Amino acid sequence: MQHAASFFLHREPYRERFPNWQPGPKPVGFYSVNWLTEYVHLRQTNSVDRNSGAIARTQRGRTQDRKRELVEIAYRLIADNGLEGFRIRQVAEAAGIDNGTLHYHFASKEALIQSVVEHLLEDLEKNRCDHGKDKRPAALDELRMEFEDIRLRLHDSPEQFVVLSELAIRSWRDPVIANMFKRLDNGWYAHLEGLLQRGIEQGLFRKDLNIGPCARAIMVALRGIGYQSRLPRREVDALLSELAAQTERWIAAPGVSRPK
Repeated sequence: MQHAASFFLHREPYRERFPNWQPGPKPVGFYSVNWLTEYVHLRQTNSVDRNSGAIARTQRGRTQDRKRELVEIAYRLIADNGLEGFRIRQVAEAAGIDNGTLHYHFASKEALIQSVVEHLLEDLEKNRCDHGKDKRPAALDELRMEFEDIRLRLHDSPEQFVVLSELAIRSWRDPVIANMFKRLDNGWYAHLEGLLQRGIEQGLFRKDLNIGPCARAIMVALRGIGYQSRLPRREVDALLSELAAQTERWIAAPGVSRPK
């Protein structure tokens, strides 16, 4: 018996025997003689597409990891040498790459510095005393967490305040960095305003408290403590404790227990 596929493969002799024959419409489910080849090709193409997507995601992940590594190296160099002594080639040397590879990730020294600012601000936006509790603490406890956050930063990463000071000075003549710091300040200010307002509503803070200037004063005071990062730990702790106590005496409502 002739194999069915051979009929299609040798269709020309059939046409000679039946010259008036015309192929009819393909029935549902009809496949060409090359269906197996086409199917295999389709599977291979889809497999390649899926693999290409996975490879691209892996490469993007590696690129992000390398960029993060370069930013952290730059951060440490700024902490050690300041911005005046910061050289982009030092970052490449510390990472074990050439300048061309570094410029692939950061087109300029300014772009790298801006990424250092983003890295720093992302960390500053997180309170190190906030352990993700479901219930929000009372406003007075939240205020105490602000001071405790600064204390932990001064203990664990005092270089952060060195880098912050260097970048703050640069922001005076760099509008891009200035806008980044402005967003940080606006967020912090709004957070403190909300905290003080909740304290008034909870009966913990004075009703006649002028919220705006009070929030600014707390920001200035906490920033000033940051400049004392070179002091011994005991002195820093004593300064922060006194500042927190004075702040509570200033804003606490009558009848609320205050530090002595």
